[in-house]
This record gives sequence, C-alpha cells and structure tokens, in this order.
Amino acid sequence: MKAIRILLHGFVLAVTNIVSVVVGFGVYHLVGTAGQIAVQVPVAAALTLAAFVVWSLFVRRLARDRLSLRVRDEFAATYLLAIVWSPLIFVPLHYIARGYLTSFGNIVGMWLFQLPANLLALFAAMKVMGMEGGAMARESD
Repeated sequence: MKAIRILLHGFVLAVTNIVSVVVGFGVYHLVGTAGQIAVQVPVAAALTLAAFVVWSLFVRRLARDRLSLRVRDEFAATYLLAIVWSPLIFVPLHYIARGYLTSFGNIVGMWLFQLPANLLALFAAMKVMGMEGGAMARESD
C-alpha cells in the first residue's frame, strides 16, 4: 500500500504542477503587462500549494487514511517521484497539443519550478494534516 500511496501522490503532484503552470501562463496572457515569469510562477506556485493541500485532505477523508501520506519518508519519496513523473506526463501532452516534442529547456524549467513549489506544497500538506516535524514517524508499513 505504501508504494501505491507514493506513486499516486507523486503523479497527482506532477499533474498539479503541469496544470498550474499552464493556468499561470493563461493568467500571464490575460494580464499581458508584466513579465511572464513574474506572473506565471507565483500563480502556478499558489495553485500547486492550494490544490495539493485540497487533494491531501480529500484523500484523507475519502480513503480514511489508507491512501494518505503518513510519514516523512513518504512525503520525501512523493517529492522525488513528482520530478520523475513530470516529463513522463508533460512530453506526450506537449506533443499531442503542439505537434512536436518539447525542448529539454522546458523540462528543466518545470523541474526548477517543482523544486521549491513542491517543497512548499508538501510542507503545507503535512501541516494541515497535523504531521509537523518530530510528530511524524520515520517508518511505516
């Protein structure tokens, strides 16, 4: 069950990142006055954080903790897996939507976004779920 939890949450976090970046890009086009990164990154980071916290609470309520991340190690593995999942999801989506493979620079850009944004999202989810620092165990089933 632990592997399923980690794979699921890593996948959801990666999808959340991609959707958030696309929404941030849309907001940038709506605003149109500021620089792209100045608009897109804060919007995408806020959406990632909010969406992952809502997802974590939803899973906790729906699955009665069976699918909720339980310990620090699971949060850390989710963090790493989201980085692995993102190009596996983004490259085919980009190809389907745009008709050509994305550049490696776009993948690196996504990773650079994910590193701090996912850290914040996972820490926020831990806090909201009452799993701060020392209160969490190191091992699980």
